[in-house]
Amino acid sequence: MKQKFLAILILGISIANNIFATEKPVQSYQKVIDGFVSSFLNNDHKLLKGLLSDDAMYSFNRDVRVVKHGATAVVNEMRKSGNITMQNCNVKSAIITATDALVMAQVDISFAALNNKQKNYIVLEKMKDGEWKITNVYKFYISDSDDIKEKKNIAV
Repeated sequence: MKQKFLAILILGISIANNIFATEKPVQSYQKVIDGFVSSFLNNDHKLLKGLLSDDAMYSFNRDVRVVKHGATAVVNEMRKSGNITMQNCNVKSAIITATDALVMAQVDISFAALNNKQKNYIVLEKMKDGEWKITNVYKFYISDSDDIKEKKNIAV
């Protein structure tokens, strides 16, 4: 009788442990960067929303001024755009620097037909729960004339 009770108790504990386990797999920062690229290419606002921290900020240039938007505004704008898939664009990404808590990556997007380039500098932070989230996106819209200026201003 004791063995039966012990077996039922162990089974009950195992089931309860599986039901109430809150630990979920943590994705790597590279998967977050890949998700950012995928959300852009497929206009996937749901994917992007899951990658951004609640207080994430987007900063980008418009002529000579800087425009800033919070995560909610960016996701809402993507939602309004509907199902658009980016075509004829090249995407390159690279990790600029990484620590155990903070990562900076560069995602370059170029549209050959439009003579338009975007340089995205993405800052990711490891949250308290161990998940990587995008906290800042600095987006630069660059034309060929800007590209020439950018090369001249590089100091080593």
